[in-house]
Amino acid sequence: MFEEVTKAEMPEWIKNPAEFDIHDVLKDSLYYPACGHDGHPVEYFMGNVYSFVYVDYSISRKNLLEEIANKGFRGYRVIRQLPISESQLAPNGWRIRVTPNRAEYHRPDHYSDVFEKPFAEWFIFERTEEYGEDHNPSRFSLLFICADGAAAYQALYLENRMAPKILAIIQPGEAFGCNWTDFTRRWQIMARSVFYGTNPLPEYVINGGIGRSEFYRAPIWPEYSEFVKKFNIGAKYFRIWKRSVRVEKRSE
Repeated sequence: MFEEVTKAEMPEWIKNPAEFDIHDVLKDSLYYPACGHDGHPVEYFMGNVYSFVYVDYSISRKNLLEEIANKGFRGYRVIRQLPISESQLAPNGWRIRVTPNRAEYHRPDHYSDVFEKPFAEWFIFERTEEYGEDHNPSRFSLLFICADGAAAYQALYLENRMAPKILAIIQPGEAFGCNWTDFTRRWQIMARSVFYGTNPLPEYVINGGIGRSEFYRAPIWPEYSEFVKKFNIGAKYFRIWKRSVRVEKRSE
């Protein structure tokens, strides 16, 4: 947990898990499109948030479950796991409001050879007995969805008129990582989805990745230019930005 980012209390639905509720999972969440197998946001932001929504169209269900079983999260075990249907994710349908335009790098199907069969899996993890509060909080939720990151943002957050507390744009793969668009570009589809209409906006944006710290010196979107913190994890460098501009009127 970072002290510079607002602290959260563990929600009741994680303390006492019941049925899956998409509104609970989305509220005050961290959303990470093009996530790969990167567990660092969970490790570093648990306590700032307790619900993590990961999305990546190149990760199969088999691959995800193997990763959870063989590596998982240090000091945590799965206490609840459920496959989640499309109707549970989006009861009113997987609705798309923002479509690609000429600003995108490629067509959405440009890397279709790496697309995996869509699925969603929900986990609640609990800290194991050999670790204490100094390790990290006792529980967290992870919803993993095999889907396109911009489309999933629309179908989940826009459909429910919600926003994640934190949006993670970390090494999103626009060069050699099989992402057909660039999540860092303000005029491309990820940002246009976030700023669609009058939908609520994330409180924070994380940007970073492999390379020199200077690569991530400037905010990716002008609306998020209030610097909060910089940190590194090995050769990965990150900056946290807070929303600095109140956007009165927006459009697709």
